[in-house]
Amino acid sequence: MISTTKVLRFLFFNLFVTYFLSGLCAQDFTPLVRQFSKQDYGASNQNWSVAQDSEGLLYFGNNHGLLQFDGLNWEVYRIPENKLVRSIFIDDNDKIYIGSFEEFGYFEKNKYGKLEYTSLSAKLVNYDMKNDEIWTINMVDNKIIFQTFTSYFIYHNDIVEGIRQPYTFLFFSVYEDNLYTHTYQNGLSTIDFNSNSVIPFNCGDKKCNEVISVLPFVNSKGLIVTKSSGLYILEDKEINRFTTEEDNLLDKVEVNRAVTTPNGDIILGTIQNGIIALSKDGKRLWSLNRSNILQNNTVLGLHIDNVGNIWVALDKGIAYVQINSGIRYVQSISPSVGAIYDLLYIKPHLYIGTNQGLYSSIFNERKSEIENVSSIAKVRGQVWNLTNIDDQYFCGNNHGVFEITKNELKQVSPVQGGFCIKKGVIHGQEVVIQGTYTQLCVYLKKNNRWQFSHVIGGFINPVRYLEIDYTGKIWASHLHQGLYEIELTNDLKQIASINVYQSLDGVNKYNINVFKINNRVVFTDHHKFYTYEDIKKKIIPFEELNRKLGHFASSYRVIQFNSEMYWFILDNDIALFKITPNESKMIDMLSYSMFKNQIVDDYQNVVPISSTQCLLTLENGIAVYSLNQNDTDSIKTALGIKQIFVRNNYTKAMSYLEVEDIKNTIQIPYSENNITFSLFYPDYPRLNSVYFKYKLEGIDATWSEPTASGLKNYNFLPSGKYVFKSCVVLNNGEVLSEAEWKFEIMPPFYLSWLAFVFYSLLAILIIYLIVAYFRRKLQRKHLLMKQEDEERQRKEIDKREQMIVTLEKEKLEVELKQKSKELAESTMTIIKKNEMLSMMREEVLRQKELLGSQYPNKYADKLLKMIDQHLSSEDDWAKFQANFDRIHENFFRNLRHNYPELTSNDLRFCAYLRLNLTSKDIANLMNITLKGVEVARYRIRKKINLPSNKSLTEFMIELK
Repeated sequence: MISTTKVLRFLFFNLFVTYFLSGLCAQDFTPLVRQFSKQDYGASNQNWSVAQDSEGLLYFGNNHGLLQFDGLNWEVYRIPENKLVRSIFIDDNDKIYIGSFEEFGYFEKNKYGKLEYTSLSAKLVNYDMKNDEIWTINMVDNKIIFQTFTSYFIYHNDIVEGIRQPYTFLFFSVYEDNLYTHTYQNGLSTIDFNSNSVIPFNCGDKKCNEVISVLPFVNSKGLIVTKSSGLYILEDKEINRFTTEEDNLLDKVEVNRAVTTPNGDIILGTIQNGIIALSKDGKRLWSLNRSNILQNNTVLGLHIDNVGNIWVALDKGIAYVQINSGIRYVQSISPSVGAIYDLLYIKPHLYIGTNQGLYSSIFNERKSEIENVSSIAKVRGQVWNLTNIDDQYFCGNNHGVFEITKNELKQVSPVQGGFCIKKGVIHGQEVVIQGTYTQLCVYLKKNNRWQFSHVIGGFINPVRYLEIDYTGKIWASHLHQGLYEIELTNDLKQIASINVYQSLDGVNKYNINVFKINNRVVFTDHHKFYTYEDIKKKIIPFEELNRKLGHFASSYRVIQFNSEMYWFILDNDIALFKITPNESKMIDMLSYSMFKNQIVDDYQNVVPISSTQCLLTLENGIAVYSLNQNDTDSIKTALGIKQIFVRNNYTKAMSYLEVEDIKNTIQIPYSENNITFSLFYPDYPRLNSVYFKYKLEGIDATWSEPTASGLKNYNFLPSGKYVFKSCVVLNNGEVLSEAEWKFEIMPPFYLSWLAFVFYSLLAILIIYLIVAYFRRKLQRKHLLMKQEDEERQRKEIDKREQMIVTLEKEKLEVELKQKSKELAESTMTIIKKNEMLSMMREEVLRQKELLGSQYPNKYADKLLKMIDQHLSSEDDWAKFQANFDRIHENFFRNLRHNYPELTSNDLRFCAYLRLNLTSKDIANLMNITLKGVEVARYRIRKKINLPSNKSLTEFMIELK
């Protein structure tokens, strides 16, 4: 049975070997690479070729068509049948030739800034395309040559000619006005287009198999690039092998594309191994592939742009390799070291201080790589700083302060958390002061070596930054808030005086940091810089520095690069300024976004390693910056107006305006006074780092605020002349380029000369109409006055007539009342008469009954007959009825019409009710009993359907 000790030894050995070998792996400092995926450019994954025009715009051959990039926006231009674009070539006139499957032609920009396609394959005569696919496009003797695997097409003087050959071509390339190709039948060959003959090239015994390109190289030599048998030099028609450090790799990989840079570097794009970069003397520079940064290992196209950087068309996506940026970096250190806070370069060793501890490595400057990354076990946990003071190397660690020597690593201070350490002169004595988690530590020289001496009494605060000014004051920044101004006693052990500043401007209580610029102590509160005024004994704004720094006046950290240059650090950007007593000038600016958000927030650091190089700390990565590595300042990118379009107010239709001639004033109809400008600024090294400002003279009094958008829209502009001005600026306000465009919004129709003629005629017409109107109005007034007089007279007549009518009506009413009174009196008279006659009749009957035969019958009957004749005379009733009907508005007629069932007696009864006679009176008038009256009442109520709660007498009085 294997012992536990042996098992542990075996596991430890394997872990050690694995860790050690991983640490020995060399890691390239690669150029910055910006990736573009199909989500960015809105087309297919696969890109085949890339080219750039004279304005700086980039074009890519994509599976969806021709892809254009102007530095701000991507746009796809389709070709017939939506075919892919395999190859691109741009001539000196910016005519963009493209090749596809059984299709080739060119795009040309029209006066509106849009690309228009012209097919050249459609002009072929006596040639039938059959599976012809254009792989390369070249120009020789002003002839454009489109190459397929078995044929080529010549475009010259607007004539297109197709030539099919009995050879299989690999690729065409032009070198010294000769077109080279590789045929599988004859190897490396040239083509004579006068005779259209393929001429084999004498390669001697050199095995330059499958040549993919012949490129111009240094010293007027040619570079022959093969697919898988290395590189060769072509000189005076002789071929010799070009030996490189990557020959073993080049014999194994398949090279697909190749270019050379202006300084002679060789860039090789492979099918499965990404990009390999070699120097002009064959040294390995760097490589890019999926293991470090590329999206894909298959390189289908390469192009060196106008500032010497590389654009890569990949099988998946597009890559922009900034070899002229001055930046190289290791994206991911292996083994992982964590967040890097500081670095120390003791040639050739590079010490790495991280949140996980201290690491050591070898920094190979020639190869631009780091090797042998390994952990120093003695220093664990957070490392805050690594500092060289008089060739003594200090490491401020979470657990104390260590000194790094060649032989050992020893602890020199027991105080934990060494944040910062600075050298200065206090009371005439050289000292080193260190800020820690809690105390200020003092180091003094003994035996020509700095040694920890003591801590300053009476001060317990975490200090992040400190500086010692020329008077010996210590300026210390609290880790979170406040600034301390400290003066020490002569023995350096106690604080003689201390001032605390909670805010620099009395308002903002942000972290206050302290640094030195040209030996002058400066302070920053993340808003602007301040300095100490010795005469006034107070902190004041450093106005001159703030003005020259612009946007970077809000930097939170300053690091000296060399004697005159300083790095100013923001959260997302970093800038290098040259600061002298006479000037302050930005030298360079970098964006931390280029490092894929690998920044160590609030602790970004820059470590100078020479007068021209420094290192930037990242999250498990390191970047090396080289000052003036390549001079590209002579190439100025111009801000351009790509397109201008207007929108009609009525139809909402869009139309484009000419952008070719920006000197003349363009006239725009008033109906299209909504105008949009689309700008482009193809400064690719500054992608996403520049801003645009706009001003429309005639509308704007000042420039707009900086914006990242290259689109500017103006709506409903009034008529008049305008000058649209635009500029592109950096964060600090520096103007990089300007452009302007003049235009005029024409007056609307209602303000044109025709409109004014119309207005004049209309005014004359209006004046005439006004005169006619007032004349007619005067006539109407006279007529109205006449009519008013007539109306007044008529009203007076009507009034008199009305008075007459009223009087007559009153007279009639009086008469009516009189008649009613008379009728009532007549009725009462009749009633009384009837009563009298009834009494007489009764008396006659009584007397006859008493007298008997004494009262003869003939006399009694005659008297009774006379009484009966006058008791209920129909003549009296007829006369009564006629008078009653006149007085009471056809009472009987309406009663008969409404209630036809009523009898004559009923009508008479109703008349008596309307006169409001009592039942007794009615009984006497009708010669009936009181009971007969009640029966009559009941009968009439039933005939007229009168409700029981309604008085029959009231009903008859109210009846109309």
